[in-house]
Amino acid sequence: MKKLTLISLVLSASVVYASCPSPKELQKELEKITRQKFNVVEISPIKGLELCQAVIKNGLRPLVIYTDENLNYIISGNLIDIKRGKNLTAEITKKYQKVSKEVLKELENLVDLRYGKGEKYVYFISDPDCPYCRRLEPILKEWAKENHVEIRHIFFPLPMHPKAKDKAIDIICTGKGYEYAHKDFEPQNLCDKGRKKVEKNIKYLSELGVSGTPTLIGMNGQVLIGLPGSKNDLNELIK
Repeated sequence: MKKLTLISLVLSASVVYASCPSPKELQKELEKITRQKFNVVEISPIKGLELCQAVIKNGLRPLVIYTDENLNYIISGNLIDIKRGKNLTAEITKKYQKVSKEVLKELENLVDLRYGKGEKYVYFISDPDCPYCRRLEPILKEWAKENHVEIRHIFFPLPMHPKAKDKAIDIICTGKGYEYAHKDFEPQNLCDKGRKKVEKNIKYLSELGVSGTPTLIGMNGQVLIGLPGSKNDLNELIK
């Protein structure tokens, strides 16, 4: 019986390579254990360990797991290279937490509001009633001004906020500015054009794998989910 283990690994110094199972084999085992669908996009041996590293995409956030060549164990957690002082799991997660150029083109068609000026830009996917989006807004504005970045705002109202969708529709219908993006107000103008636009946003972003706000997508395709830890996290979006 296969075991699903939660563990943090420490990279050793021995030089060995694992013979890895195929993505289809791993996918089959994962679906058997969890009864969920997975898309294994990469599986490769790890230098120095008799383990294989696999990247699973289900939405925008990739999941990195580890297994042995016989699929006897599946390990989820952080793989730390002590000698180099690096979190290898975080590095590979960042590499795959990106969208394609085609997706960036589609996002451009969804932009509802713009703030700031500059050749560089980021897409800010938010919910009008999202408290974390409200906290992020002044940080994002200050950073955008310092770095000459345009903020391209896309509304993605969440079901947990009952008035959020109507607020987004009202802002689009009335042409309210960026200052209303997360302002508390009573929506009144719910025109068909605004409703169709917001529903288009919800449909596309849900299919893309967006499940929460705030979500930032940089001009380079890099995705940042949730609040940034520092301005360096924001800088990664415009490299």
